[in-house]
Amino acid sequence: MDSKEFNSGFFLTIAGIITAFLSGLLVYCIKSKCSRCRLCYGLVEVDRNVQLEMEEEKFEIEHGINPFATSKEEETKK
Repeated sequence: MDSKEFNSGFFLTIAGIITAFLSGLLVYCIKSKCSRCRLCYGLVEVDRNVQLEMEEEKFEIEHGINPFATSKEEETKK
């Protein structure tokens, strides 16, 4: 391979792929309903209180707040 093929565009693409993978992994850990997620043998550990989040969503629904609406959807209702 010619060394000219490994220019800044190549490394920027690789960095983007790695960043997208890591952010997707983080979003999965945050949205999972597990009370404890461990990745890489304890390197990344996520401990969540799922019961508290469910109570919060139930409270929002009872008071007419959509917990899954985006901020733009909420602004158009007002």
